[in-house]
Amino acid sequence: MVDRNRAGVDLPWGWWLRANGSKLEDEQGRTFRSVRDAFWNGRMDFPDIHFAPEQHELLLRVLTSIDDPWTGTIERRHDLFDGDMAMWRFYMCWLSSIGLLETADRFGRPVSCLEAPLSTEGRSVMLMLQATREPEWEDLPLPEVVDAVVARGRGSAHEDRDRALRSFEQAIGRRRHLFAREQVGRTHLVTLTGMAAGAGVRMPTFRVSWSTSFTDAEVRDDFFGWLATRVHRWDDWGELAHRRGSDVLTQHLLGLIVASHAPGGEA
Repeated sequence: MVDRNRAGVDLPWGWWLRANGSKLEDEQGRTFRSVRDAFWNGRMDFPDIHFAPEQHELLLRVLTSIDDPWTGTIERRHDLFDGDMAMWRFYMCWLSSIGLLETADRFGRPVSCLEAPLSTEGRSVMLMLQATREPEWEDLPLPEVVDAVVARGRGSAHEDRDRALRSFEQAIGRRRHLFAREQVGRTHLVTLTGMAAGAGVRMPTFRVSWSTSFTDAEVRDDFFGWLATRVHRWDDWGELAHRRGSDVLTQHLLGLIVASHAPGGEA
């Protein structure tokens, strides 16, 4: 068995792999298409999945941040995972559990995974990911990496639903009151645009009269799909928002959603 740490921390993970034709072979005789595959499928025992590249890049960003002596723990917590503390803690616990973080200091005292430095293997994994990085990932901001991980994790069912919603949006055309999917920065929105009309209105114009936000595009699309099946009610709901305000429409829609999911319920 190869002592993978005997060369210290200056060689990237997988330095012991041997080229065998077009494949790479480990000491157990297993073959892989690339060093990254050897790490993902061999070391991590993960399945061969289409969103592995995004996960590799996210792991590289996290390991690099931990290895940076100028970045404090508090700054990392707020910078990575868009400030999601629960996800940050889970990820650090996971890295510790698989041996990529040091679990004890040089005196043998336990180290919190939230404060732990990279282990010897952790740093070698970081060097391997850096050496095998695809050029298009290099300048991508971290929030976009996280978005890519989330988007690539969705299956064909979500893609089919998105195509169906896009077709619906194109077919619905311009209406007096129109619900629409939008995105502002990393926030996913459903907006209701209505035409101001009636007494005292000389020139009718479209204005956003109601909106609700989601941190996840899939949840936003679930809600918009619910609205799309009730397009015949849009004008009434738009008038409700115009006459009584957006809060009243929000309460009304929440009540309808609950009712539609009750046994035998319809909205």
